[in-house]
Amino acid sequence: MWITGRHPVEELLASRIQKPLRLLLSDSVPADARKHLSARSADLGIPCISSRKDEWERLTGDRGGGGIAAELGEFLYADIHDWMASLPERAGVFLLDGITDPQNMGAIVRNARAFGIDGVIVPKDRSCPVTPAVFRSSAGAAAHVPIAQVTNLSRAVETLQENGFWLYAATEKGETDIYDLSPSARTGFVLGSEEHGIRKLIREKCDGSVRIPMAPGIDSLNVGAAAGILAFFLSKPLTSPG
Repeated sequence: MWITGRHPVEELLASRIQKPLRLLLSDSVPADARKHLSARSADLGIPCISSRKDEWERLTGDRGGGGIAAELGEFLYADIHDWMASLPERAGVFLLDGITDPQNMGAIVRNARAFGIDGVIVPKDRSCPVTPAVFRSSAGAAAHVPIAQVTNLSRAVETLQENGFWLYAATEKGETDIYDLSPSARTGFVLGSEEHGIRKLIREKCDGSVRIPMAPGIDSLNVGAAAGILAFFLSKPLTSPG
């Protein structure tokens, strides 16, 4: 897959998880950006190739991106067991049930990085994989946040709970107002699609459910916006002044 745009590409080059195969710069890239990216690719031992703008567009399938692209052979998903073994005592996680829109997926990953969520878990089926669109909408955060793709989300819930996580379904009819929740050292939120919500089986396996209070007349938020609020809630001890 081709990741395009200077910021996403720079995030990819800074990643300790994802490793690009090569950089591709069109002849429209300004000299200062070309010099910087060429030097960075040399430091990483990655080929940096120049091309005409029309050839760059043909290869990447993108007419934007500023003529800057990096090729990923494949997106490297985290192994859920290795990921859990690497976690600190305090950790947060998002589990996504039925999130198929790449813009929403990218927004969730971006919020996870912004507020220190330690990982995102998605099922292989009924879920958007990490694509170039997800990468772009995450502003490159997908290069840094561990994303585990699992065969069975229900089993993943159980595995997390066995490893000390308390998991809460985030729904508009949640039992607990988010401001009244006392998160444990390891806390996770399950997010469902706006169309279908969280599946009953997954909801029933959770330790509880939470809601985000809203003004009258509004009954739901875009799932990306909800993820930002929930991630910020878990990060409060880190971001509050004093």
